[in-house]
Amino acid sequence: MRVVALTGRGAALVVAVLLGVGLGARHVAPVPDLVLVLVVAWSLFRGPAAGAVAGLAGGWVVDLVPPGAQPLGTHALAYALAGLLAGRARHEGPVAAARVAVVTLGAAAVVEGVDVVRALAVSAPVDLGAVGVRALFTATVGALVVPLVVRAERAVVRRRFG
Repeated sequence: MRVVALTGRGAALVVAVLLGVGLGARHVAPVPDLVLVLVVAWSLFRGPAAGAVAGLAGGWVVDLVPPGAQPLGTHALAYALAGLLAGRARHEGPVAAARVAVVTLGAAAVVEGVDVVRALAVSAPVDLGAVGVRALFTATVGALVVPLVVRAERAVVRRRFG
């Protein structure tokens, strides 16, 4: 059952990356960071260590899917840090949507901040307005989607352990 759950999580990460890239290719703006939403959901459900691992895996997928990141691994480290920090906000019981939005906004600030620093390091232009809108949109989507992912994770745990 554990292999099935890990495969499902991996497939969800790949689908999230492909959906984000597909929307970006269609010039839909702003595109929420769906991988980050999944990482935050798993971090809030499992804790900081699992959040860091999920972030590392999600970041690798983001790095490897075109257009990818230069240098390779920057997204992996950024998502791992975001997952670790989001997991520190974990607590037992139901989580309010406002708390999820704040945690997702903080995680988005980490990931977007790394992207801004990377762009500034190579003298690429940075639109801070677009960065802020993307982070806010990711937080809004996170407030809506994270409870659904956590509910699905709890259902898997209940089915597995009775």
